[in-house]
Amino acid sequence: MLRAPLRQRRFPLSVALIAIAPLAGCIHDTGDFGRPRSGFTQDVLLPFTGTVAARYRGEPASFYALTEDEKVLRNRAWNFLMPEANAPRGTWQEHHLAFHKVLEQRDPDITLYHRTIMGGPQLGTRVGDSPVWRRTMDPEGSFRSLVSRYNRVKQSIETDHALMPHFKLVAAQVTQADHTRARALGHVGNLTEEQRKEALERICENAMIIARVNWAFYDKAAQYRYSLEHLLVEGPEREAIPAERTLMAFEQDIGGFTKGTVLPPQCLRQAEMPPVLSPRPLVRKG
Repeated sequence: MLRAPLRQRRFPLSVALIAIAPLAGCIHDTGDFGRPRSGFTQDVLLPFTGTVAARYRGEPASFYALTEDEKVLRNRAWNFLMPEANAPRGTWQEHHLAFHKVLEQRDPDITLYHRTIMGGPQLGTRVGDSPVWRRTMDPEGSFRSLVSRYNRVKQSIETDHALMPHFKLVAAQVTQADHTRARALGHVGNLTEEQRKEALERICENAMIIARVNWAFYDKAAQYRYSLEHLLVEGPEREAIPAERTLMAFEQDIGGFTKGTVLPPQCLRQAEMPPVLSPRPLVRKG
């Protein structure tokens, strides 16, 4: 979901593995906003390691303490930057480390959601969406009817759509606070260069999170569309109609969110935004 251009340097695998080791008991979502329960790994080790890793890659990252709105921004972002809890093996963990910036953001996988709700294949992105592999690895099937899959997609879209206004609100509050922060830099006395740098890093770090969530909406809509279109090919059902309408309403609001998002101009190099999304039907004639 990361589209920022600063991707040349790679973080050493040995450092990433140090952070991966404590995650064995943190896989299940049990805390607020669906995040793993608070503890040393979640609250100290991963954030610190991620900040160091992000700086090594050239991404904006600050060691300053988070404001309350910045904490909420990150909590809200979790809902959109993480895949389904039962996503193919390893994917959840990779997204988890990318969320904390220990690893770079994963490239989007348009088949991920569909493979998750259809029961596989659980082989990462190398195989992609294969009905043959799915049935071979899961002969009994993980659902009873295709109608339930249409309804599952519709419910997933509705959940994301309902959470969007809450993220938009906190993103606007953080952006406004960063505007105040940037103006204050020219008027605060005895400000060291290090302190100025940390403030500017935090401004662009916040902007990058907002941009990544915009991309997450864009990519989620693409995954939902892929799932509905391929369900339509596998088994047309009447439930495709309300699911399609739900998706188009979601896409409409995503486009509006992208249009209305204004990021600090000094951060636009790191925080590239997605194109404006327009709603369209599942099947277009001509």
